[in-house]
Parts: sequence; C-alpha cells; structure tokens
Amino acid sequence: MDVSDSTTIRINITVPRWLVGELEREVPERGKSGFISEAIEEKLVRKKRDKALKEVANLPPTFKDIADGKEYINKIRKAEDVLRRTRLGL
Repeated sequence: MDVSDSTTIRINITVPRWLVGELEREVPERGKSGFISEAIEEKLVRKKRDKALKEVANLPPTFKDIADGKEYINKIRKAEDVLRRTRLGL
C-alpha cells in the first residue's frame, strides 16, 4: 500500500507502550506508517473473510441427498463425456 497516496489522512491512535517499542525495533523510521497501514489492512481482510466463512457455514446444506461428492461429480463428468462423444460422432 502506498501511504503517499493523496487519499491518505493523518490519524492519532493510542497503543500500548510495549507495542510501540516492538514497532521501533522492527520497522525502519521511514516505514512505520506503511507498516501500520498494511497491518490494519491485513487484519480487516482476515476479519471480513472470517465473517464470510461463518455466514457460509450457517447456510443450509445444498446437496443433502449426495453421500459422496467425489463419486457424484465423477458420474456427472462421465455422462457429459458420453454426451459430448455422441454429439461429435466419436
């Protein structure tokens, strides 16, 4: 993420002293804003993904009557292959 983008804004945040110490030890002086922006972005992506996964997990089952998904898909593919060969005259 490019923090020099004209759409960036300055914010003031409060963080634990030990965390600032870790940040100062690990990140160069001129890279802190980018590092923090990237960390926030990663956390937000993870949070959105987790929320979406929970929503999907709560959906009703789609194929309740299919015992073995792999077998079901293979059966469909074989049937499609037969149809395709028939249409192509093979």
